[in-house]
Amino acid sequence: MTKATAKTTKAPAAKKAAVKAAPAKKTATKAAAPKAAKPAAEKKAAVKAAPAKKAAPKASKKVAVVFEANCPLATTVSVAGSFNNWAIDKDMLKKDKKTGLWVGKVTLDAGVYEYKFVCDGQYWDEGDNKIKHV
Repeated sequence: MTKATAKTTKAPAAKKAAVKAAPAKKTATKAAAPKAAKPAAEKKAAVKAAPAKKAAPKASKKVAVVFEANCPLATTVSVAGSFNNWAIDKDMLKKDKKTGLWVGKVTLDAGVYEYKFVCDGQYWDEGDNKIKHV
């Protein structure tokens, strides 16, 4: 019986200690809360006082550009230019059976580009580069 009595006596003492410790935590929380609230209020005031930033420039729109080449004897035609680092096999054109022209669309940002047509992977247009304004 003594053991049971000892346990019962210890339990209420532990509860009292826990109850006393809990209010101390609440007071510490109350004291810390106003300090944390002040910087948030100061930040809101600083945000309101800051001048408005200018809007970032809009990204240029992409435009589908049509390229047409008259290479009736070619088996393949591509367009190489400053827009694709002069790659001869990247932007291939397709032959239109009705007109016989090689036609292809390339999506480009607004700007000025130089280009040439490449027939059969090796024969470039003669003369200066062609210029395309987008």
